[in-house]
Amino acid sequence: MLIAALDTSTLTLSCALCELERGEVRLLGERTERAPARSGPQGPTGGHGGRLPGALSDLLVAVERKLADVEGYAVGLGPGSFTGLRIGLATWKGLAYANQRPIAGASGLAAMALAAAPAVGEGVLLIPLLDAKKAEVYAGFYRARGSRVEAVAPEAALAPAALADRAAALRAEGERLVAFGEGLTAYREALVGGLELASAGERPPPLVEVATPPALAVARLCASALEGAPYDSAKLFALEPHYVRASEAELKFPRGMGTRATKP
Repeated sequence: MLIAALDTSTLTLSCALCELERGEVRLLGERTERAPARSGPQGPTGGHGGRLPGALSDLLVAVERKLADVEGYAVGLGPGSFTGLRIGLATWKGLAYANQRPIAGASGLAAMALAAAPAVGEGVLLIPLLDAKKAEVYAGFYRARGSRVEAVAPEAALAPAALADRAAALRAEGERLVAFGEGLTAYREALVGGLELASAGERPPPLVEVATPPALAVARLCASALEGAPYDSAKLFALEPHYVRASEAELKFPRGMGTRATKP
């Protein structure tokens, strides 16, 4: 089963073509591109919208396949950039709808944890972090279990100080933590005390180089939902981004923007 996987939750676009057979996902080809950080137009030529579905088309050519050969779509649902998530999900849903193919979504933070798991081993608490802007990070809390990862707490948008306090409490309970991702890079100074430094006598945490959600890991998280699944329009239309926190518009206009809408 040929799977097209995608994540657009950050400025990094990750697209992959994978072969899914009996629960195993094999990478055929992948493409990773970094969009400009608002240094250019963010419309059709400057952001993910200008790279999709072209990135998929290029991969199909590279592996000598056609769009009609794609039998399922896997997409990262966030959290992350609201605009990036909408672009990626709309593109994949449109392709799945037009070609009558099944589609499934997965957390980008879970995908980061799955990609990092081989480097840390079982039992370690994985904390993938993305920059949520507004002086916050998107944080996931996952534990590796064999070839899977399990959420041990809900994903959240947290101030770095709050995350550092939570991590310190977990370590006091005996947890061994490994934090990684673009969010760690963005707020390293605020997070270093709670997340990166080992206590006296404790082994230093392993180096994890996963910065953003990789499409291959998204495909692996979606494999069980896609393999052998028929096209289901109800599931397709119900698939939505996982934003974690409210948008600016929702905060400013909680009752909508109609004639009766007022700010709180």
